[in-house]
Amino acid sequence: MKTVCWILAGLLLILGALMLFVFTSVRFSGLLCCCASAALAVFALLTQWREKHRWALWLRRVLLALLAAGFVFFTVLECQIVSWARTEDRPAAALIVFGAGVNGTEPSLTLLSRLEAALEYAENRPDMPVVVTGGQGRGEDVSEARCMADWLIARGVDPGRVWMEEKAVNTEENVRYSMRLLAERGIDAKEAIAFCTSDYHMCRAVRLGYSRTGSAADVVPVAAELPARYWPLTLNYYVREAFAMAKTILFR
Repeated sequence: MKTVCWILAGLLLILGALMLFVFTSVRFSGLLCCCASAALAVFALLTQWREKHRWALWLRRVLLALLAAGFVFFTVLECQIVSWARTEDRPAAALIVFGAGVNGTEPSLTLLSRLEAALEYAENRPDMPVVVTGGQGRGEDVSEARCMADWLIARGVDPGRVWMEEKAVNTEENVRYSMRLLAERGIDAKEAIAFCTSDYHMCRAVRLGYSRTGSAADVVPVAAELPARYWPLTLNYYVREAFAMAKTILFR
């Protein structure tokens, strides 16, 4: 058992280091692998000491219990995340497009997937306003909202129906400021509002939208997917999102 744990810990440490410093697009998964490596190393040490030290036996049991509880909690969250990774083709009073990274003035891969999904949904609803939400972050020459607005307008969306919200810096602010903008322009929060964001991000956006609209049924999901060839990146995002969901549940 000890030998197996040490071997697995070493392999996970190597894999985590590669993700952190070489394949940096999946950095979060690399960090998770390093944490798993540390947990296995501690487990191996406690296994080695349990015959000499009674406290080591109890710490080993506590560690196993915590890991089991964490795995169950992670699984429950992932089931919720996957269940909301969908698009519902039904009408809405407005569409909110959540921002993501901007490379200079061009949308990142994630943001581009959201914009393409938003354009497809909005094209069949010419009278529906589109709120693009997102402030300007590090390394971005324009705000995420400005980048999205320019992209949509360049592809034929009427500029008059594209409303920009340029202050939000996280998902909670995306929802709060966008709903405030809609209310200021006469759209009732109790009406159905479409949320366009990445498939893995939809559950958290809807959860925050629930707190603003009063009912999850009032949120129409429009989920954006990355191309299939980017599956390692998608998997990394789904894993990371479970931890983001846990943070939202525990600390908000």
